[in-house]
Amino acid sequence: MMTDTILRTINLGKKYRNRWAAHNINLEVHRGEVFGFLGPNGAGKSTTIRMILSLITPTEGTVELFGYNLFKEREKALFNIGGIVEKPDFYLYLSAYRNMQIAGAMTLGKTPERKSIIEALEHVGLGERIFDRVKTYSHGMKQRLGIAQALLTNPQLVLLDEPTNGLDPHGMKEVRELIVQLSTKRGITVFLSSHLLNEVEQVATHMAIINKGEMVVQGKTADLLRANANNIFINVQPKKKALTLLHKMKHVKEPSLNDLGVTAKIEHKHLPEVINVLVKNNCRIYTVEHRNSLEEYFLSITKEENNTGLPNN
Repeated sequence: MMTDTILRTINLGKKYRNRWAAHNINLEVHRGEVFGFLGPNGAGKSTTIRMILSLITPTEGTVELFGYNLFKEREKALFNIGGIVEKPDFYLYLSAYRNMQIAGAMTLGKTPERKSIIEALEHVGLGERIFDRVKTYSHGMKQRLGIAQALLTNPQLVLLDEPTNGLDPHGMKEVRELIVQLSTKRGITVFLSSHLLNEVEQVATHMAIINKGEMVVQGKTADLLRANANNIFINVQPKKKALTLLHKMKHVKEPSLNDLGVTAKIEHKHLPEVINVLVKNNCRIYTVEHRNSLEEYFLSITKEENNTGLPNN
């Protein structure tokens, strides 16, 4: 069954006693995307991925994979999927090659061909360490080995749950580059969950944000960041005087204080006029910065969500 939408969740939720770990999750992932699923620790990311992979049963809602209903046609739905949930586990005293044989036999029902194993390990950059024991691997190498296991079935969709968690900067860079290669060179759609916003910003074409088990926003990464492009930080003194002046300007929206100055929404074309007013009123300006990173967007979105009076989960 060919369809451009390869993952769709419909009102998906998981409840433990009186607490919703994830509630009313509506995701849509299309072929070829690197989809970032963002949220703080405990937001419901891993729970959602476990439901998508049929590792836990949802309380409500459904999952569609490649057009198949996961709960009615499970085998067909999961046929083209690979995934890593949280930290991958290995037999540390065995080689990477032997671990791949065992993982492949459990997944495929038969031992994978030697060529397939070597190709998967080479693709994740472990070609020179294929027959070394896994206990000699760094944490980053183990993460890449986990991704290699997920590639054994030649999946069209790979789900990675916090793949850079606990890695040093070099390990993060390696995994980030690997994710891009999976998408651009192998045509694999990647669903990537993380609380590391900067990492996702560098690779994700689309994203969704979850907070306290609830979906907050979903869309193209570039579009969502563009909506936040007018956020301006001004390092200025005295900042309270500057804030008072900004409140009086018609082109300035949502001015507020922070530790070093003020932030506000100001269109680029009006910024010189705003700066001129501050300077004429004896405000000392040290820096002016655009704040449209994914981190800034995430903080603004989750702040709005937290101010809606929703109960904590």
